[in-house]
Amino acid sequence: MQEKILRRKDKAPVPREEFPEKPSPARRRRAPVLYVPGFLRFNFASTALRRRLKNLDFEVYNIRLPNLAAGDIRRSARLLMTRMEELRVLLGVRKLSLIGQGLGGLVARYVVEQMGASEYLSRLVMLGTPNHGSVSAYPFLGFRAARETFPSSPFLADISAGYNAMLEQGKELPYASLYTSMDIAVVPWTRCRLEGADNMRVGWPCAHMGLVHSRRLVGILAEMLEGEKTGEDAYIEEDEDTLLHELSLSLEDEPEDEGMLFRRGKLLLDCGYYGLAVRDLSRLIKVRPDFPEAYLLRGKALRRKISYDENPIYNRAVRDFSQVIRLKPGWAEAYYERGVCYALLNDWSDAVDSWDRALILNRDLYPAYLARGLGRMKRGDIAGAVEDFTEVLRIQPDEPEALHFLSELGR
Repeated sequence: MQEKILRRKDKAPVPREEFPEKPSPARRRRAPVLYVPGFLRFNFASTALRRRLKNLDFEVYNIRLPNLAAGDIRRSARLLMTRMEELRVLLGVRKLSLIGQGLGGLVARYVVEQMGASEYLSRLVMLGTPNHGSVSAYPFLGFRAARETFPSSPFLADISAGYNAMLEQGKELPYASLYTSMDIAVVPWTRCRLEGADNMRVGWPCAHMGLVHSRRLVGILAEMLEGEKTGEDAYIEEDEDTLLHELSLSLEDEPEDEGMLFRRGKLLLDCGYYGLAVRDLSRLIKVRPDFPEAYLLRGKALRRKISYDENPIYNRAVRDFSQVIRLKPGWAEAYYERGVCYALLNDWSDAVDSWDRALILNRDLYPAYLARGLGRMKRGDIAGAVEDFTEVLRIQPDEPEALHFLSELGR
């Protein structure tokens, strides 16, 4: 089993975001990241890691597992699968990347290997995950999750058998396992290694939670989560490089030019530089406080930096979309985007209300039907959800998410 040892020279600090000379094509293709916490881990334990990734303009979301992930791993996996479905609909993406801390990596593996989420996975990075169990679970055997991660558990036997069968069939999964030899939460630490994954051992003193808290490891983690460049990017890259250069030169001469600020802000947003896009669009709004398009774009950039625990009332993205609605009441997209923000902040009632208003203004806005169908499902309105998913198929007959939800609902 191959293993890469990360040396101190690889221990790059978190890079400081600077204005790019050339937009990175891989950045445009980043998948949103979903963080899965480990055994008995509160959400605040991962706040620093998620904030640092957001500062690098990754879209990062998290999930709260029941009983602090101390219960049945299969139940946690079902909730993770539901969360992945929600994010794919709300963010309009097909694939997500997962970060599994400790036992959270096993939850993510179960979803991918046993529940069919492999087609939705861009990358899974496991941080100190006991892939083959850990004897350190012995003092916690009163918790079901600990019993399932004990080396001789039937759960581990089942998941290992399924994974080995996939390897024998030649199926490779985009897994990376990052671990440390000083881990007292996984004993022995060699049980973190996983055949077929990119196994990386930290070669300097680092404890189990150091994998989450280390400022230096974030740069390595960011490289693992970066998007992949495709053949189409060469053509896009040349045009974007030229446009960004021309806009920046023009803004050096006329720093408050409204048209140039708007175009550069939109370009930066499209290329995945959300923080820089917010900066340009904020400058524009200061010059033109009555410009609804600028508020809409800034709201989209701010949405990428949403915190799951934020209060919807004070969320900046929600406030920007509400300002668009005040300035341009008939714009369905603003209502739709505001609804997405509310849903990401777990305010499904206001989300459905916003999507209702979007569909009054535009009866063919199929993403709003899809999102509202999801919201109605969460509120127990199955008939309404079926009606919405059916409308999606009227407009987009091959929409996979609508077909999936209708199949789940038995329609």
